[in-house]
Amino acid sequence: MKKIYLFAISVMLLATSCGHKKEGDATLIRPVKTATASSQSVIRKDFSGIVEAVEYVKLAFRVSGQVINLPVVEGQRVKKGQLIAAIDPRDISLQYAADKAAYETAAAQVERNKRLLGRQAISVQEYEISVANYQKAKSAYELSSNNMRDTKLTAPFDGSIEKRLVENYQRVNSGEGIVQLVNTQKLRIKFTVPDDYLYLLRAKDVTFKVVFDTYPDTVFNAKLEEYLDISTAGTGIPVTITIEDPAFNRSLYDVKPGFTCKIKLASDVAPFLEEKLVNIPLSAIFGESENQKTYVWVVKDNKVSKREVTVYSPTGEANALISTGVQPGETIVIAGVHQLVDGQTVKVIN
Repeated sequence: MKKIYLFAISVMLLATSCGHKKEGDATLIRPVKTATASSQSVIRKDFSGIVEAVEYVKLAFRVSGQVINLPVVEGQRVKKGQLIAAIDPRDISLQYAADKAAYETAAAQVERNKRLLGRQAISVQEYEISVANYQKAKSAYELSSNNMRDTKLTAPFDGSIEKRLVENYQRVNSGEGIVQLVNTQKLRIKFTVPDDYLYLLRAKDVTFKVVFDTYPDTVFNAKLEEYLDISTAGTGIPVTITIEDPAFNRSLYDVKPGFTCKIKLASDVAPFLEEKLVNIPLSAIFGESENQKTYVWVVKDNKVSKREVTVYSPTGEANALISTGVQPGETIVIAGVHQLVDGQTVKVIN
């Protein structure tokens, strides 16, 4: 896999190399802090995300009319089937009554003509005309029945009124939005990762943890829902996750659409690697401006030796993954790297 080199890290290492002594007294004992390199292939990254509702709808009437009842207010919680709004049904009820009467008349006429046809008192053509009139009247009656039901607008699911789009006694057209309803119990989190990190999402062992800005001391486990393997408009890879954690009690954690959060991604990239990676603190790495290489100090028998290393990637926790130069279990200097010379004796003060 192509190795990831971050320009910012390179600049930082080369800039700090100016303070590294190339010559000095190798007999002077320097105090240093050390750490042990460990074998690891987990890369951790933090991203910012935003909460969105899974179910989100703008409710509207299918018929036109004047709103005569709008009992909900913004922020109100509603149950499925609860009345949201109603329009004046008088004009529609008149049409409904007329269509109902015409339907009942046509149905009765068909029954009479059926008996007359059995006695051969009318022609087959007359009977078929009555059946066609009945079908026409039935369709008009069903349409009027639907229009009567559509004078009342009810909630299709449990949720909250995010916004009222009209006022009471206002005349509205069919299809015009009345309220925006969101299901605040079913939430998803969306965020974007850089294109270079697509391989982190494809790892078999990838985990997500979520920390909401309003509850900074609580961490919730999340699950990957979906992501696009293309970068839309060059803005990164869109990712969607959902919280699946029994501790995410909505009565305790009042999280709503629009809230911001931090996503902690951890991905084990071992299956993608040909070599084993070693995890070391980022502070252990220093550079030299004349050759643009990176090094660490390896401690053995209280003496240090300079070792060139290849940085594979930062891990996201002030650490870096090294692909060459350091072996697991070796001791490296993590503080005082710029005051050392090759072969110098050190005193560990961890």
